[in-house]
Amino acid sequence: MDRNRIVEKGRILLLPLVKMLSRVPPNILTFSGLLIVLLSSFFIAFGKFRIGGFILIGGTILDAVDGEIARSTGKATKFGAFIDSTLDRYGDFFIFISIAIAGRESILALLSILALLGAYITSYTRAKADSLDVIIKEGHFTRFERILIIITGLLMGKNFIVYFMIILALGTNITAIHRIVLAYKRMKDGGN
Repeated sequence: MDRNRIVEKGRILLLPLVKMLSRVPPNILTFSGLLIVLLSSFFIAFGKFRIGGFILIGGTILDAVDGEIARSTGKATKFGAFIDSTLDRYGDFFIFISIAIAGRESILALLSILALLGAYITSYTRAKADSLDVIIKEGHFTRFERILIIITGLLMGKNFIVYFMIILALGTNITAIHRIVLAYKRMKDGGN
């Protein structure tokens, strides 16, 4: 099943929640989602990976619902999209750093920091390319995939999280490098 079909099925599943929360301003949901991610990070930092993973599911659901509500109620704004994306980066930081704190005396800390670096460079390469009028959406480790991998790893528990972080550390950085190469080729072909 491809990513687009998963996202579409997720939208259908979340429709009742979107309807229930449709009177809540989308930006309130965005900030609430970040607060839930912070709570998740607290548990993760203390090695309570499964609890943190379940709480992170809640934050991820709110992150999906806020945009759906904004679009369906006609309240979508450029600032809303900007703040949502910005707070996503904060959330990513807190999750990766909490995993690093939990694994501070092991390879888990290094893997988490490398995954965070890859996640940020993956996002940055797309944003910078967009600002230069070069569209780059390719890559297998977008935020959607990263969150799914992190949640799965957390729910599997402390004996398995390191394997999921290896996947993320490699995958995010490979995706970032792939996007850099694509940007180079597209800018070269476009005469930039």
